[in-house]
Amino acid sequence: MAENVTDTKAYSTGQASSTTTAKGTKIVKDTNEMDKNAFLRILTAELSNQDPENAKDSTAYVAQMAQFASLEQMTNLNSTMSLVGASSLIGRVVKLNATDDNGDQYVGTVLGTKKDGSSIKLNIQVQENGKAVSKEFPYSSVLEIY
Repeated sequence: MAENVTDTKAYSTGQASSTTTAKGTKIVKDTNEMDKNAFLRILTAELSNQDPENAKDSTAYVAQMAQFASLEQMTNLNSTMSLVGASSLIGRVVKLNATDDNGDQYVGTVLGTKKDGSSIKLNIQVQENGKAVSKEFPYSSVLEIY
């Protein structure tokens, strides 16, 4: 297996380098983040490149798939809980880790939430130049809830 991977250090050290197999199968995203699709690509590459005369034990693959299914369920639960937490902020006043043109931290009322891929965005009414405007901020930028 190891002879088919062009660079195995990228997985253990997180260094940005080649992350493909010898046949060109992409294994890791450009951000070096391991996700469920990366795991499946690694498993597929491993299965397609194994030596037929020295096949791996199939129970190991079943155990890996069970762990993968469990990890995927936990990831889905985490995503759902984050969206529920963000939605609970609607109507609340929050302080954000973002500043306006004057260098003042934004403080505003959450008007709504939106899930954009894997990230959660908040629509917040803030004051800018004496006027109330609606702006979008990442959920992770919330510092305080009033």
